[in-house]
Amino acid sequence: MKKYHKKAEQLQGSFTNLNKVEWVDSADVDTDGFTYNVIDLFSGAGGLTLGFKQSNYNPIAGVEKDPDAAATYERNFDSATHLNKDIREVTAEEVDEIIGDRTVHVLLAGFPCPGFSIAGERDAEDERNVLYQEIIRLLDVIDPWFLAMENVPGITTIEDGKAFQKILNDFEDAGYPLAVQILEAADYEVPQIRSRSVFLGNKFGKKNPYPNPVLDESEYLACDEAIADLKDEPRNPDINHEWTNHREDTIERISEVGPGESLYDSYKDAWKRQYPGVPSMAVKENHGGVHIHPELDRCVSSREMARLQSFPDDFIFEGRMKRTFVQIGNAVPVNLANHIARGLRPTLEEIREERAE
Repeated sequence: MKKYHKKAEQLQGSFTNLNKVEWVDSADVDTDGFTYNVIDLFSGAGGLTLGFKQSNYNPIAGVEKDPDAAATYERNFDSATHLNKDIREVTAEEVDEIIGDRTVHVLLAGFPCPGFSIAGERDAEDERNVLYQEIIRLLDVIDPWFLAMENVPGITTIEDGKAFQKILNDFEDAGYPLAVQILEAADYEVPQIRSRSVFLGNKFGKKNPYPNPVLDESEYLACDEAIADLKDEPRNPDINHEWTNHREDTIERISEVGPGESLYDSYKDAWKRQYPGVPSMAVKENHGGVHIHPELDRCVSSREMARLQSFPDDFIFEGRMKRTFVQIGNAVPVNLANHIARGLRPTLEEIREERAE
């Protein structure tokens, strides 16, 4: 398991501040009081939105083109108007109508990362790499106080950093200079090793507040403990507790796979049995074959994978089983989002008091 920690440490150590940053003890932040409004572009199933909602933010709108993820978002966030459409088809007029006279305090966006991911071949020409420009297109009408966006760490190095620099330049030209830090989800009470590039920016020239880690490596949450109570539970589609229906010969082969080992020699990070006592390796967008249960001779269920992403059990995913795995694998870990949201609150309160003077 040490190699996973080493990878996370390398990613964290590979990046420095680009703009004014301060670090906040998010665990000590009081989330009572004023409720701030958020809009989530590229919302997916809503991991980023949920983390903010848990920290006393009000979701007022979301945009997601995937119909299953959009249905999941709509089911779980009844206060938000959700647009199930391609971001390129969303007009400023319809966004303005949704917002009305409300202030958008934070604009969230987990913009697509396939062209940036280190999991496979990176394609500098992938059209999804420039979808961040749709966020900029809508900035005038949304006029948020803050931006909070996330992507894979590999976004910083594609095209030798040229694409990344263009993103920074474009947002600065739009009035939102960005700070970027690579955060490790396991540091924020997520039972999973998952590093993310987190972009923060604001239009007031304030320092961008990032949450200090709340756990050190010796305190990381164990993946097997996070899902222990589900291992003897039967399949239950009502709570997304479903897993791949393995053939008998596959089950026999899985039984011979040890912790950290893969069912297949040809796969580097797939069909691996998870180590007990430590966080899982990063979950991914596929049908669940990435993770073999730490104890059982099967892959983890959708609900177990959701637990590894720190989704609560009452958050239900819509769609067929394989589609739920895709949604969960693409999501921002909820507890990481929660600490990002908590870290922003003191600065938002400062801005609110200044504007009231």
